[in-house]
Amino acid sequence: MEPLEPLPGPVGPGSVIESLLKKPGRLVYELSHGGRGVMAVAALLLVAVCGLAAFGLAAGSFSGGVQWWAAPVKIMVGTLFAAMICLPSLYIFVSLSGADIRFGALAGLLAGTVALSALLLAGLTPVVWVFSQSTESLGFMGTLMVLAWLTALLAGLGFLRKGARWMGLTRGFHLHLWTLMFVVVTLQMSCALRPILGTSVDLLPKEKRFFLGHWVKVLGESAESGEGDGERSARGAE
Repeated sequence: MEPLEPLPGPVGPGSVIESLLKKPGRLVYELSHGGRGVMAVAALLLVAVCGLAAFGLAAGSFSGGVQWWAAPVKIMVGTLFAAMICLPSLYIFVSLSGADIRFGALAGLLAGTVALSALLLAGLTPVVWVFSQSTESLGFMGTLMVLAWLTALLAGLGFLRKGARWMGLTRGFHLHLWTLMFVVVTLQMSCALRPILGTSVDLLPKEKRFFLGHWVKVLGESAESGEGDGERSARGAE
């Protein structure tokens, strides 16, 4: 296991990025033992906001117009809100597993999870942008975005699991249940804040839907319509 040691220099976005990618044990140390945990969380949140904004700009470039700013804002706000509302249940689930981890330390681990996911999404942004500029297919773009999101989120959750073990978690069953819940919440949030790819006369939807039902409906309508220019219309918000 990687030794837990403090960050060698000042805490900032650059140092937390390097720790997330190369030496996560240093970040876990600051969150659990060091006196710079608040600074580390602030730097992680800044990294998360920047990475999510970059991914959102690539998504917004598919339709352009109001989506240039709406998509990044929705992705940033939706992700951070999902993390915030799931944090209390994370503390409860981890406590039920027998681990004695402070609420603040868990909040830092969750901030690291979102930050690492955002970093990976930022790395995938050029790929998403290329397809956003070369295809009219809303169904394909939606699938690509979901795959990128799940890949990044599951990698980020790996940091949470590793950090929780370093902080004393020995039984992972409850954390696995919470992980599934968190993934579903983020996917439902994307549906609740639609459209993110398409356009609509309404900034937010008026109709409630479960994300799986929405995906099936959009993909079915995309296949029936032949995915013409109209795919970037209000259908993305239905």
